[in-house]
Amino acid sequence: MTAAIGGLDVLAFTGGVGEHSPTVRRLAAEKLDFLGVAINAGSNELTRDEGDMSAPGAAARTVVIAAREDLQIAHEVRSLRGY
Repeated sequence: MTAAIGGLDVLAFTGGVGEHSPTVRRLAAEKLDFLGVAINAGSNELTRDEGDMSAPGAAARTVVIAAREDLQIAHEVRSLRGY
């Protein structure tokens, strides 16, 4: 897909592993360097719920975004109940 859309702008990690495993993020980023992904090692270790851990000059941003399934579930419940 990346080739079809002409490159990568942002790599987003989310969910339990994406939010809380610097090791998984580092290993994934290492395999995606050909797409311009490069992370700042210090930021990667410190980022938990949300943040930008892109290395300076990286062609693609790398971010962590907290998964907020609870908000979507609450929205769905409210819509079903007519609120």
